[in-house]
Amino acid sequence: MRDMLLQNRKVALNERKVPLEHPQVSVVVPVYNGGDTIAACIDSILANTAVRVEVCVVDDGSTDGTAGICDHYAAQDGVCVVHQPNRGRSAARWAGVERCRGEWVTFVDADDTLPANALALLLAKASDDVDIVLGNGHLLTSDQRTLIPMPDFRHLAVRGDGTIGVPWGSLYRRSLLTPYVFDLPRDIFNGEDYIFWLRMVFATQKPVAIVRESVYIKGADHTSNSFVWTADYSYRLNELRKASIPEDCRQLFMADMLSDRITNLFAVAVSCRKNDWASSTFYNDILSDMKACGTGFTAKQSLFLHLPARWLRRLYSWGSDWIPKMK
Repeated sequence: MRDMLLQNRKVALNERKVPLEHPQVSVVVPVYNGGDTIAACIDSILANTAVRVEVCVVDDGSTDGTAGICDHYAAQDGVCVVHQPNRGRSAARWAGVERCRGEWVTFVDADDTLPANALALLLAKASDDVDIVLGNGHLLTSDQRTLIPMPDFRHLAVRGDGTIGVPWGSLYRRSLLTPYVFDLPRDIFNGEDYIFWLRMVFATQKPVAIVRESVYIKGADHTSNSFVWTADYSYRLNELRKASIPEDCRQLFMADMLSDRITNLFAVAVSCRKNDWASSTFYNDILSDMKACGTGFTAKQSLFLHLPARWLRRLYSWGSDWIPKMK
């Protein structure tokens, strides 16, 4: 296995055709116990030979041999490896940003890969006029523009449309990635990427460039698939959301916030007993804000929420396109 990894690295080295002294794009890869996937991930990034790319891998306290695999790549110019005690994904991403040198930064999860033209497609849309290039724009079905003014984009971001709300697959100007963007409680580890986006889009006035081609290949996503949403967790996430939106304009985004909170509510309703959420602050805050906005649940949504048993809610929600799906 190790010989094969070394051979793949040599191939990647031989295929590179550009110098790395001044990277155009820095790719930050946080990894924890990703020994089965990290080599394929790094190799896919290095295969983007049309761009001067720097790879910064942050080994977040792995215990499965990931560190040794990363160190094999660290011998290459343009690949740096940071080893740190386990501090969580947000802290690992920030550690990578601190070390990287490129003006533009993107993130790749250790169990994912990039197409060979991904970075070139993203970089082609980067300019002095933008601070963010949103990739995988084909998933952004609500707005077909290739350049979206920031006032409009903020509404999309608060709703979490398309791939807005995940850090991977997009390009960010490094100056936008401040410590504040990554400063989240360690136990907020699902939905934290949504807060990451909100803190960025309210820190710049520049429009967002959109790449319509697919620039990212998702692998297994065990965290989001197995996460159990609770009313308490969703309430804490919403408090972080509110704090990330300037107080003087929160009312402007109330309808957008409600849309995403309802998505959270449906996830809670299929994960927990009704007694655990029906009297919660999270649920009652939603009802209060809906009343203030003059809106309400649809008849189908109300029926779903009033079903007495969790298994019935799961059955009712299965395949229902009117119930928003969690990312």
